[in-house]
Amino acid sequence: MKQSFEIKICGINDQISMNAAIKNSVDYIGLVFYNKSPRRLSITNAKFLIKNRTNISKIVALTVNPEDDFLHKLIKNIKPDFIQLHGEETPKRCKIIKEKFNIPIIKGIGVEKDMNLKNFIKPYEEICDILILDAPSKELPGGNGKKFNWEILKNYKSQKKWMLAGGLNIKNISDAVDITKPPAIDISSGLETNKGVKDPQLIKNFVLKCRNL
Repeated sequence: MKQSFEIKICGINDQISMNAAIKNSVDYIGLVFYNKSPRRLSITNAKFLIKNRTNISKIVALTVNPEDDFLHKLIKNIKPDFIQLHGEETPKRCKIIKEKFNIPIIKGIGVEKDMNLKNFIKPYEEICDILILDAPSKELPGGNGKKFNWEILKNYKSQKKWMLAGGLNIKNISDAVDITKPPAIDISSGLETNKGVKDPQLIKNFVLKCRNL
């Protein structure tokens, strides 16, 4: 069976890993604009990184509880294909951002082991373009290398595209895909040698493995 899901690599923050992501034609490249993240980028640095962007790899700007002024500056300078909201944004806030800035929204949601997934997610499904189902964390809002119980998503159906995230790596991606059958996956720390430092060879190997699943 060949790959039937899209690949998003998040937390790209240097030219070498950006080149690796583009060369391997990943579907989404996530750039982190959150000051507390070890993968954070300034808008100036991000502008340099995306000079070789392609139509194949969509640029996703990850933000956490962003103010409108920052979003305006970010969108004006980076022109991302998506804004990712990975904080405590409500469905109402997601709708305001989507309509005000006329841009597709990706919303990150922490999956609790005992949560009523369908009811909690439904309001976001009606507004956001893509959902990221991630492991909840009190540390960083993403990229912590922690997984959750994938069995929760075994029979999950969504009216919108969704991405599986949280603790994915080259060793467990096969099991993750077998259990959850995701339309897309989102990986960050699983492609790093040190926190915030991506490995271009690992990016290549991971993408190749995904395409042969």
